[in-house]
Amino acid sequence: MKFVYSIFRFYIQSSMHVALAVTCLAVVTVFEFGFVPEPALLLFIFFGTIVGYNFVKYAGISNQHNLSITPYINLIRGFSVLCLAGAAYFGLMLPMNVLITVGICGGLTLLYAIPFYKSRNLRSQNGIKIFIIAMVWIGVAVLLPLEYHNLNFRPKVFYQCLEIFFFVIALILPFEIRDLKYDKTELGTLPQKLGVSKTKWLGVILLAGAGILAFNQNYVADAHLFASLTTFGLTLILVLGAKEEQGRFYASFFVESMPIVWLFLMLWF
Repeated sequence: MKFVYSIFRFYIQSSMHVALAVTCLAVVTVFEFGFVPEPALLLFIFFGTIVGYNFVKYAGISNQHNLSITPYINLIRGFSVLCLAGAAYFGLMLPMNVLITVGICGGLTLLYAIPFYKSRNLRSQNGIKIFIIAMVWIGVAVLLPLEYHNLNFRPKVFYQCLEIFFFVIALILPFEIRDLKYDKTELGTLPQKLGVSKTKWLGVILLAGAGILAFNQNYVADAHLFASLTTFGLTLILVLGAKEEQGRFYASFFVESMPIVWLFLMLWF
């Protein structure tokens, strides 16, 4: 049992779970626009997400808390190098317009972690951390798949970006609440500014907004709307249940599983 727990913990802390979540969200986007998922793109997203998240968490630059609670830093760093090689391999199969968006998302990730102005990075800028993360998720999970399929920007794309933006911000709120005792005051996170209770209400508003946008989407299949609304409802329960002293894997597994649940529901129904 201890061995199984160690494997599960490595799965979470090596960012495989969040990478699977981002990849599933990209598949959701592809299905909602009636396309067929491209394996090379999805594998690139999976490996690239692992590299990006592990760089931010374990480079020793921006988040000392993660370094202090992870027992196998060197193993994760070695694993990240292998994932970088995988991302590079599948990235060579992608068209130039997709790679440009990849470069923008990668640049935001670098600036999020690396100090670029007066020893400060984007993560340390007051009040913008959560929005940078959401923008990168939109770039990777919405814009990359649609650009790969040569879909020009149109109202449906805008609605999809906004829906995913609201959804991702709501997903991040339990993490923000959990990290309230670790985050420095100057970060200006939403729980620091609003308090825990109002932050949860913000999550209610965001998910309600995502639901309204879902109703206005012209879905390829009727079941997609049911999958979207069910996912938003489950996410709402998790946001309302979030607290500072939450279970070790409450946010990092259960909350982050919502995009995976979304895809599962879409496939099931």
